[in-house]
Amino acid sequence: MKATTKQVLIGATWLVVLLAMIGGTMLWQKQVHKSKPVTTITVTSTERIPMVLLLDDHLTHNQIQQLTAHIQNSSATQTLVTAKITATGTVTFKGQLLNSDNRPYIQVQLPKNLDSNRQTHLLKQLLTVARQQFKFRRFNLVSFGRGGLTATNYVEHTTTSLSPQHFVLMATPFNGTSRQSNNRRQTTPVAAKSQTATLAKLIAHRHTIDSKMQVLIVAGKAIKADQPLPLQSALAGQSIFKPVVKVYQQKVLRSWRTQSGLLNNHQIGNTIQTFIN
Repeated sequence: MKATTKQVLIGATWLVVLLAMIGGTMLWQKQVHKSKPVTTITVTSTERIPMVLLLDDHLTHNQIQQLTAHIQNSSATQTLVTAKITATGTVTFKGQLLNSDNRPYIQVQLPKNLDSNRQTHLLKQLLTVARQQFKFRRFNLVSFGRGGLTATNYVEHTTTSLSPQHFVLMATPFNGTSRQSNNRRQTTPVAAKSQTATLAKLIAHRHTIDSKMQVLIVAGKAIKADQPLPLQSALAGQSIFKPVVKVYQQKVLRSWRTQSGLLNNHQIGNTIQTFIN
């Protein structure tokens, strides 16, 4: 009788343990699958922020298309509109943006053979009209070659409201193309005695630049090929922007061709998009 009672007690104990384990497991699963309250929500911005392209006059239509294709390859395809202004201030647009174009491209065409101050005035006028036409408040400015010099003069003489949020300068001859004034492969600033009048003037007006603007300078380093634009000249913009803006970056991309071959470099699109985003 005692043995039987002992066996019953042991069996009952094991049953209690088993039921406790089952109950605990069910309670744990209920807690795991219970919906948790959402504390943060990430919303993709639908604000229209165009990428304004101010490129070198000598670039061909195919080269311009190639550049935009490289940039678009890193993001969703957006519309490209051409904005042209005459010497008398008449603005015309070629193309129309879609409602879904929140990061479109606006290629700027300024009149040739005008002094930098006149071009700056026309660019300011064009962007004012473009903002009204395409309904945007902020924009990013991407320049190439001598277009970068015009763009730099612009950001030094524009208002804060018309300053770009991000400013990218590619293969810009800040200190000309002379190898006597520039060390061909040096990335250090140009000495004051070797600065061209253009660079010295831009440095002198750097205090007017909006410090909140973020700047990226991209230079191409040709491998086994002639490089008419010395690396030091392309990076001389560091003396203009680095002491002023809070965010300054510079990047050297290797290429097998001259600086115009920078447009063929598949890294250029990723470099620009990573910086802007």
